[in-house]
Amino acid sequence: MHYTDVLRRNASRFPNRLALAMCDTEDRRTFSELYLRSTRLANALRGIAAPGSRVAILSENNLEYIEAYYGVPAAGMTLVPLNFRLHPLEWVWTLNNSGARVILVTPDYLEAIADYRNDLTSVESIVVIGGNAPEFYSYEDLLGAASETAPDITFSDDDDAWILYTSGTTGKPKGARLSHRNLNTALIQSVIEYAPGPDTVMLNAMPLCHIAGYLAPLHQYRGGSVLMMSGWDPERWMQIVAESRVTSGGFAPTMMQMLLAHPKINSYDLSSLEWMGYGASKIPAEVLRQTIEKFGPIVYAGMGMTEVGGNMITLDKAAHVRAASGETHLLDAVGKPMSLVDIRVANPDGETCAPGEIGEMVVRGDQVTTGYLDNPTANASAFTDGWFRTGDLARADEEGFLYIVDRAKDMIITGGENVYSVEVENAIHTNPNVLATAVIGLPDERWGEVVTAIVVPKANATVSEDDVIASCTSQLARFKQPRRVIFADELPQTVSGKVRKNVLREQYS
Repeated sequence: MHYTDVLRRNASRFPNRLALAMCDTEDRRTFSELYLRSTRLANALRGIAAPGSRVAILSENNLEYIEAYYGVPAAGMTLVPLNFRLHPLEWVWTLNNSGARVILVTPDYLEAIADYRNDLTSVESIVVIGGNAPEFYSYEDLLGAASETAPDITFSDDDDAWILYTSGTTGKPKGARLSHRNLNTALIQSVIEYAPGPDTVMLNAMPLCHIAGYLAPLHQYRGGSVLMMSGWDPERWMQIVAESRVTSGGFAPTMMQMLLAHPKINSYDLSSLEWMGYGASKIPAEVLRQTIEKFGPIVYAGMGMTEVGGNMITLDKAAHVRAASGETHLLDAVGKPMSLVDIRVANPDGETCAPGEIGEMVVRGDQVTTGYLDNPTANASAFTDGWFRTGDLARADEEGFLYIVDRAKDMIITGGENVYSVEVENAIHTNPNVLATAVIGLPDERWGEVVTAIVVPKANATVSEDDVIASCTSQLARFKQPRRVIFADELPQTVSGKVRKNVLREQYS
């Protein structure tokens, strides 16, 4: 089954139902309109590139992005989303590495791409979304001249649909190849677990250039509507929820923290919410507790990664209810494996760890990437006996709940002792004046590394180094407590909300 088939079916079943809308413009698409425009895009691309070509897109959230989600794979081509927050030279590197033949770009990023045109080794056609430039193709002109009849092509479920580049928090980005089978499996099991229905109204503020963008087709899978924000604004998010009776939303942990800390959190009617999902990185237990207290048992956790096309682990409503009812250890869990995936915690010899033992989390299943593009070295290190190595250190309990201890590369070794940064971050977050924190190891002649906390205080709050350390003293062994505290206005993040600890290590080393 091709990933794009769901849109074709919905256009037949719910032709006049709202599929997609931008919140602050008049732009909207019914399922029929979205299908026809995506089909026109597929045919237009076949007029300027050959089947099997890679088509990049450089844009912030808009309706055309979702058209490309469906239309590029429907052309027998592969979509390559570009992170709009990167430097132009990083776009050039990704375009050349992917071998993209076509780039879809909005006017606000066109000049930068045009300036580096001579450095692009594979791009043959530039298509401008939402504007006109005489020397380039116009997106609307191409669609206007294209057929609404689906192209008659044959391709395999194992053909690439998307190539998403990893966020590069630990090194050079890698192009994770996601096939139609990968995306379908990720979507189907998320539909099983989260059960979005035809009456769902999802408000998306996550960037579509990240794997979290899969939440849009997920909520459309059974005919639900997706409203989109161009960027994250917590008060505007609350306004839209109240005005449009939004039922669900997806968050990175930092977004959840900003929402809870907003002074107008109690000024809007948010009672329509039935589903609040968070993911992209580990959420501090204290933030999760506050979320449950504020919104009730409507919270889901989803853990996934670029290489698995979406979520693979979920902490469902029932587990959150248990946590709110006194089983507070579940606040630290990321959940249990979803329906269509195998996950285990393995020791360095590849054997399954006993409950409570820390090892690397490994995964296999039809949603797991077919491999990294043109990167045999990365593929060799990422797969062992058919299992994909996530790089996450984890443990499982007797019930099968999984707990992420740390990223393998973020573990701190100080004085010969292992310190897991997430554990320290959770302790610091119990201080009510802390908005965000990242714990890293910095070089030290005596200890090898010293535990260092970079802390962002809440607005108008006062917090000292002693306050931060005191938050850890009652919870952690002495060697785990920060020896150094650095205060900052913000933490460097990827587009998905993950803290870029490699940048912090470089900055403060």
